[in-house]
Amino acid sequence: MATSSTPLISYWHPDVTYDFTLRIGEVDYSSYLHRVEIRTATTIPYQHIFLDILMDPREVLLEDLFGHQPVKLIIRLKGKEPEMLEQIDFDLMYINTEGEFTPVETSYESDQMERSLVRFKTICSKPYQTMSTMVNQIFYNQTPDSIITSLFAGTGAELNYDTAGRSKLAIDQLLIPPTTLYRVVNYLNKTYGIFDGPLGFHCSFDNKVKIQNLAAKTRTAQKFSLYLLATNQDNTKIYESDDPASFYTKVGITSAYQGNSVFAAAAPTRRYIVKPRDTLYKTIDINLQSFAKSYGVIEKNNPSIYFNSVTIDPEKRISYHKDQTGYDTDQTFINSNLSSTVLDMSVATTQITGNLPTLNLMEVGEMVKIISHTDVDLKLSGSYILKASDVLFTKQTTWESSANIYLSRTNIAEQ
Repeated sequence: MATSSTPLISYWHPDVTYDFTLRIGEVDYSSYLHRVEIRTATTIPYQHIFLDILMDPREVLLEDLFGHQPVKLIIRLKGKEPEMLEQIDFDLMYINTEGEFTPVETSYESDQMERSLVRFKTICSKPYQTMSTMVNQIFYNQTPDSIITSLFAGTGAELNYDTAGRSKLAIDQLLIPPTTLYRVVNYLNKTYGIFDGPLGFHCSFDNKVKIQNLAAKTRTAQKFSLYLLATNQDNTKIYESDDPASFYTKVGITSAYQGNSVFAAAAPTRRYIVKPRDTLYKTIDINLQSFAKSYGVIEKNNPSIYFNSVTIDPEKRISYHKDQTGYDTDQTFINSNLSSTVLDMSVATTQITGNLPTLNLMEVGEMVKIISHTDVDLKLSGSYILKASDVLFTKQTTWESSANIYLSRTNIAEQ
């Protein structure tokens, strides 16, 4: 469960603080919680959460903490008033623990306890149950859309399935051997294609399954804006903004463009030899440069794709692919899988700090807008996809937070 209230007091005000509640089984460890890390990505099925607790590692044995107890974590973001700005409830299952046992006397007494950091590696319980649901069915003459909708219907999860660019292919027969839902969706995407664009597929902590066409996200509203600030300007308005979807970075940004690497590995010309039902064979030729403009995550201010076409000659550097059937010559399987290859040609990573709201930072697969106020970083501005985030809370005198965010798109923008 997650709740937030609006309008919000500035997240950057020192009076904005966090409050954590942690229970493992019947034992309250809230006062001993020292560090929380939340990892979210479009490439993993559900979130991974790491909890560092100041405790004697022997408590794992004494309290019988062997994974069968429920783990409840509540994160609250509080403002200057008694108002709750944001609350997130995590129901967790821990996978393992890591702690260092120090030498003690043979007659172990409670007053000998030596507290050290014990790390609990956990995952979200309901998303794990949803994505690992076993299925074994046969479908006749159905689209990937109808198959996926049917499979998730009985899970109890909320399915958020993008409509833009869905495959319209009717699969005459599909036999699903006993396997998990997560594997089935990835198999459908690899074999037939789900979207004319790269697939984002994951389940959030509140058991919402997101199946996203990442290429279409740049045509939607941004989930949040990230400001790159100039040191010689007055940034007071940005610092004091009460917009929960505005962040800024104090440490700069790291960017990389790897067009030549992608074009060298994937080949600027790709030839698919497929075997449709009523045809001996058929070839489908793909120009990677044109393909990237059509099915990549493109910043519209400059749709150009750059690579060294002299050294990586499209007439000479050709790759051949013959593993797909080319079902009725449908090209969605190419559009979906190859677009994932060109998605990360331009990447940006940065760290943001402050009294951070957490919900927006976990919305991976959504569009993020970078707004540059510096001359040197002009080509970094524009639309990106939030590919992953790593939100970290540490307890010093009070709780402090930071987040590493990982952004992707296909091209370089120019203003």
